[in-house]
Amino acid sequence: MDEDVAQIEELLREPLQASGFYLESVKAVAAGQRRALTVVVDLDESSTEPMSMDKIAESSRLVGDTLDEVEVFRDKPYQLEVTSPGATRKLEAPRHFKRVLGRRLEISTKKDTFKLDLDDVGDHSISGIDTASREKRTVKLGDIVKAQVELKFR
Repeated sequence: MDEDVAQIEELLREPLQASGFYLESVKAVAAGQRRALTVVVDLDESSTEPMSMDKIAESSRLVGDTLDEVEVFRDKPYQLEVTSPGATRKLEAPRHFKRVLGRRLEISTKKDTFKLDLDDVGDHSISGIDTASREKRTVKLGDIVKAQVELKFR
């Protein structure tokens, strides 16, 4: 099954990228004769817009059309789910932080926990305005234990 996942990742990466998407992960699970294939897709890191239902539908069509052209799981039936990482995903890689530029983050480091209005992302650090002190703060990515977008409900 690992070979199938690797093949699927290879098949999907380029067409998704050409359409402005980023392939986060592919996971396959087998239960008897059934297969479940979950493909997690995000927008390219140049976009800070949320992954809308229209974008999920567009990426689902692209994934489905691409996989229809090849033999997957030795042509055994499978259920395909295309989804996004979601608003509450852990932010870990620079590309994750680039996707949420301008948003308020809840950050925990080894030393403290704080909120940061993110305004810059580098290869090894992020920076923004600390909401408590109202001062610019830079945090090394390696120091971050947990980071998530603060959700606002209207």
